[in-house]
Amino acid sequence: MRPTQDLIRDEPADSWLGFRAGVYRRGDQAEMLRDVVALANATAVGRRYLFLGVDDRPGRERRFPGISERSWKSFCTALPPFLERAVEPGIPVSLQAADIDGALVGIVCLDPCDDPPYLLARRVSDTLPAGGGWIRSGTKQRRLLRKHLQKIFESRYRRHEIGEIEVGFPGGLPREELVLPVMPLESLPSADAARKINRMLEAKRVSKSVLGRSDSRIARLVHAQVAESVEPYRERGTKTLRVLLRKIPGENSAADDFYQYETRAHRLNVVLNNLSARPQKDLTLTLKFPRIDGVGVADRVYFAPDKPAGKSGPYPKVDVGPRTIAVRARGLSIPVGGSIEAFFEPLRVLLRETVAGQTIRVAYSLQGPTLGREVRGRLKILAVE
Repeated sequence: MRPTQDLIRDEPADSWLGFRAGVYRRGDQAEMLRDVVALANATAVGRRYLFLGVDDRPGRERRFPGISERSWKSFCTALPPFLERAVEPGIPVSLQAADIDGALVGIVCLDPCDDPPYLLARRVSDTLPAGGGWIRSGTKQRRLLRKHLQKIFESRYRRHEIGEIEVGFPGGLPREELVLPVMPLESLPSADAARKINRMLEAKRVSKSVLGRSDSRIARLVHAQVAESVEPYRERGTKTLRVLLRKIPGENSAADDFYQYETRAHRLNVVLNNLSARPQKDLTLTLKFPRIDGVGVADRVYFAPDKPAGKSGPYPKVDVGPRTIAVRARGLSIPVGGSIEAFFEPLRVLLRETVAGQTIRVAYSLQGPTLGREVRGRLKILAVE
């Protein structure tokens, strides 16, 4: 697990991790209840954190205004008994503080949260009736509905039945949800090259129609713009440029592949935690991504064509079927109480604009001779713009 100070400085907000610029005051009781209960009900594995005194706003650099020692002490005195009265079952909470660049940051840690759903034990106000609850998904909080309760109980049953291996995305803690931005193909190398040739062809056409000649100042100026002084000007006829245009897809295929599968792809791994009392050996992990428009998985590591081929470890086996993309890693071993990343070389996962705002559900299964039974479940990727 990463040190708490690293989480405060670098870890992005998620289902299990939240930030608040200031400490909660007497008039913020309703907001505090929503934040804590939503965090406790989140579908995350292990500890959940709420950091007070951290200004974390999308699109801005994280700041640490901190909180006063007096307000933090008052908060620490009031929070545990208030939660004990207001929420059932009881939420296990511990309170600490950290110094970040001279600022005091309050740490609210919930551990463990293995008895959800956590609900209001009594009526707190007109808007907070007894039995109410919330759940955190990514960085958003939603009122707890029947569908959320169903998923909570399904997850509890599954963990009770398996109880040997936890599977999740890496981070400060393994988690079942991951928020990733879509990465559109902004400019394929072949498209850039074709655009330059087409501009040169257009310059030839314009200069010939205006000046009656093909080699002109216009053509030289356009060449200087599109070539950006990388290559010297050479007189080329229209026929030669059209031949070059036809050759572009083949000559740029390696560059296009590198751009699509390395530059514009997420590198993704999966963490396996051994919770059993014995070492686990010779395991096989299978992930199944839905085969839908906008989602893809590279079948290997691609190298930049203009550089020497680098070294890479074994890449997972990828099989593309009619409905799913199956990814397999074999021969995995985990010591007692240990944790490993399943893939020596991370997966290259593609998310394009068509899946923005969607939740990509990735089914997983883990099999092996040392397991009592097959481990199955689902991970979720929230694709955002």
